[in-house]
Amino acid sequence: MKNSEVQTLFVCGCCKRSLPASAFYINKKTGLPGNYCKECRKTVSRNHRKNEKRSLAYDRESNYPVITSTEDPTLRRELILHALETVAASIERKRRKVRESEFEYEPDAESRSGSAFESGSELKSELELELELQLQSKSGPKPELELAD
Repeated sequence: MKNSEVQTLFVCGCCKRSLPASAFYINKKTGLPGNYCKECRKTVSRNHRKNEKRSLAYDRESNYPVITSTEDPTLRRELILHALETVAASIERKRRKVRESEFEYEPDAESRSGSAFESGSELKSELELELELQLQSKSGPKPELELAD
């Protein structure tokens, strides 16, 4: 008996051609060829990607109103005011968080003169005043001018 290599042919689900197994992508899980041949799979994938990009870019409806495309001036004003309030609240929450974190991680806050809630500019002005007082004490008191009536 003669050993002949029998080649199995598969039918493509798209173009309906009978092709050998090498013309199909092999499914890694099952080890079987897919339903579409490689050419048809590439074409279908390209078309799907094109259509998906178009639908994402143009056909997608937004979940929120776009302020600039709103025609009604009163509605536009309300949307702008709401947006401003939202941004202001967000900024205030961030500032509060920063202040709380600075207060928690401040080294030896009570050793400074004044309260622990002083900002950096107030602390700087206090240091400047202390420097001026030290300079005055080293150079002596400045004579005061008397004004004649």
